[in-house]
Amino acid sequence: MPGTYGSALGVAIYASLIPLVASTPYPFPILCLGSLILTAASIWVVALALPSFSSDDPQNIVLDEVAGQVLTLLALPLVPNWTLSYWMAVAAGFVLFRILDAVKPYPIWKLGHWRGAWGVVADDLGAGLVGAAMLAGSTYWFGWP
Repeated sequence: MPGTYGSALGVAIYASLIPLVASTPYPFPILCLGSLILTAASIWVVALALPSFSSDDPQNIVLDEVAGQVLTLLALPLVPNWTLSYWMAVAAGFVLFRILDAVKPYPIWKLGHWRGAWGVVADDLGAGLVGAAMLAGSTYWFGWP
C-alpha cells in the first residue's frame, strides 16, 4: 500500500508541474529534466536510507515509485486545458504503473536484482518506461487527450 501512496504523490507532482512549464518555450525538455533530477534524488536518498533497513527494497521507501510514476506520465501530451479525457489518461497511467510495479513482468523484475539503491530504483524506472510506452500507445489508440 505505501507504493500506491508514492505513485499518487508522483501524479500530484506531475500535475503541479504542468501549469508551471506549459507557458515556457520548451515544456517537454523541462519536464524530462525535472524527472531526471527526481530520479537522481531518489537514488541518492535511497542509498542513504538503505543501511537503516534490513530489507533490500523496503516498502517504507516510496521515492522510487514517485520517480517511476512521473516517468510514466511523461508520455502524456501537454494539454493546456484540463479535460476529462486528460484526467482519464492520467488515471490510466496511474493504474498501468501500479500494475507493472506490482507484477514486475520480464525484464522489469530483472532490474530489481541489481544491488543497492540502483536496484531499488531501477525496477520502478523500468515499470515507468514500459508504462509510458503503453500509455503513449493507448492515448494514440483511444484518442486521449
